[in-house]
Amino acid sequence: MTFSDLLRTRPGWVAAGLVALHIVLCAALFDPKIHTGGDSVTYVLLAESILETGDGYSLSLEPGPPEPHTKYPPGYPLFLAPLVALFGRNFVVLKLVSTLFTAGSVAVFCAFARRGREPLPWFCLALAFAVSPGVIDYSRWMLSEAPFLFFTLGSLWMLREDGRGSGTGRPFWLALAASVMSFYVRSIGALLLVATSLSYLWRRQWRKFLVHGFVGAGLTIPWLVRSRLVTGTTSSYIEEFLLENVYTPESGYLDFLGMVGRFFENGRLYATRELPRALAGSDSAWAANPLVTVVAVVVCALVLWELVRRFRKGPGAAELYFVLTCAAIMLFQTSVNDVRYLVPLIPLFLVYAADGIATLAGGVRRKAGTARGRKRPARAGASARGAAGRSLAPVYLALILAGLALGAHAARIPLNLDMIVRYSAGDRYAGYHPAWRTFFDAAYWVEENTPEDAVVTVRKPRLFNALADRRVRLYPYSSDADSVLQVVQTTDYVLIDAIFGTTRQYLVPAVQQEPEQFFIVHQTEAPVTLVLGVRDAVAPQNP
Repeated sequence: MTFSDLLRTRPGWVAAGLVALHIVLCAALFDPKIHTGGDSVTYVLLAESILETGDGYSLSLEPGPPEPHTKYPPGYPLFLAPLVALFGRNFVVLKLVSTLFTAGSVAVFCAFARRGREPLPWFCLALAFAVSPGVIDYSRWMLSEAPFLFFTLGSLWMLREDGRGSGTGRPFWLALAASVMSFYVRSIGALLLVATSLSYLWRRQWRKFLVHGFVGAGLTIPWLVRSRLVTGTTSSYIEEFLLENVYTPESGYLDFLGMVGRFFENGRLYATRELPRALAGSDSAWAANPLVTVVAVVVCALVLWELVRRFRKGPGAAELYFVLTCAAIMLFQTSVNDVRYLVPLIPLFLVYAADGIATLAGGVRRKAGTARGRKRPARAGASARGAAGRSLAPVYLALILAGLALGAHAARIPLNLDMIVRYSAGDRYAGYHPAWRTFFDAAYWVEENTPEDAVVTVRKPRLFNALADRRVRLYPYSSDADSVLQVVQTTDYVLIDAIFGTTRQYLVPAVQQEPEQFFIVHQTEAPVTLVLGVRDAVAPQNP
């Protein structure tokens, strides 16, 4: 049996092979260490709160009783909770949840992309997704991107299978269930529910519109009502959208023109910085290569071309979801934009870019054929060759993207395997930047040498809480030293890290304003991280 026959007669086997390839690459690029972002440990802390009785869905970070949590919906922590109950804070085991979700996403994408495509273009497109660095990078972190990708992609697949009829069959209900689940994994999943309802409204599928809207709202409103009752707002992200910079809140809020400027600035950054990272790897040196940037810009252009064509014909849920999500991330904080926000859109980037280049190739060939037809009659078989040429255009594009991904993986895998070997040999800081090593050293020193009820001022409160098991407070992002000191003086210790610019900008000047209020209790090796005691809260060891 030839490979072509295999593609035509055994697509399930091919999909299984792509899933296996994806898992092999995930294993080769796996990172057993804790992620330095606060979101990762927050999900673990929330999973632990689910297992607690009496505290509800909450966090116990600052002094006082647990605070009900409203920022992250409970979907992902619910997936982690059984493993936390069995294995505790075993980050290797917990990260395998993300790997399972990305592997499942490869299987779903194979089904999603197959409809309407010839075997070879389908295989190349599925290959590009299976080896996608943007997807594989988030298979190794305890973050919500992997399950969110799985549920949104599963919903889009079922919506495609649902068709244009008015009946609400099995695909309709599966799509709705996956959309609701995506919302409970990440709040931005609400845009998929909105996009689907708008697509039904656009096509005048009134029954589906009403059922989808009523059931979808009924299943998501409980979380929104809880958030409103706890915080007075349905989303804690709204203020972050309006602030000029979340790390310099004193800069104030953006006006309409400021939001327009942010939209285009973010568009430039995502096209030339974050999409290259999705194509080559978030920590890959290849992402900064100008050729990779060119490829990313070309992909963006093809996607825009295809979206315009689809909107002229009448957009579906996928197109509306893509546009709404892009608009949301373009309007979000420029200071925090990241490749992670593109991960759930990678399947649509691939599909739209492939269809866009196929449409362009078909248009070029039609014009060339018309021009030749004026000169001489078309030869027999010309239309067949034209169709073949059109089908090869997305093949070439997908192979370029897959080749880029595999090349970037090949450059990263040896270093990553060396990190895994060193970590397995006992170096728990293998692969970390030296400044993070001293941050961790300071956290573990605090855990071993301070009272259990101690409170620490620190830039990474959630991460520090998970490492040191101490209550924490984040210093205000304010140039008013008195405001910063007002918070600092309610704690027992202050951690001066060597990582964050906000520590140098806000915390250090406040400490320097009243140096007599602090004394050094621990100092790491270079790059130096300091643990300071707060006078009147901690007795100096050497008065």
